[in-house]
Amino acid sequence: MDDRVFIQRVKEKIERLTGQEIDLDIDHDNQSRMTLELNIPVPRVVIGADILEHAGFGRLAIEYAVASIKRGAEVSQLEFQVLLSRN
Repeated sequence: MDDRVFIQRVKEKIERLTGQEIDLDIDHDNQSRMTLELNIPVPRVVIGADILEHAGFGRLAIEYAVASIKRGAEVSQLEFQVLLSRN
């Protein structure tokens, strides 16, 4: 699958699971980055380029973004581990 198509599908999945439009950016400089800006009208999700190479990182990034957007704040590492253990 083409990288642009994959990124578009990731964006659509996050939007579908949260019911909210997002801006999704890929960071090619910091490949393992995962950050969110939630205090703006359209949440901004920045994921490192490792998402294009490692399926596990992609799954974690999507789950983390969805959980944080639904909560309205970034979830802590402990909360995220508990969330993942339930799935």
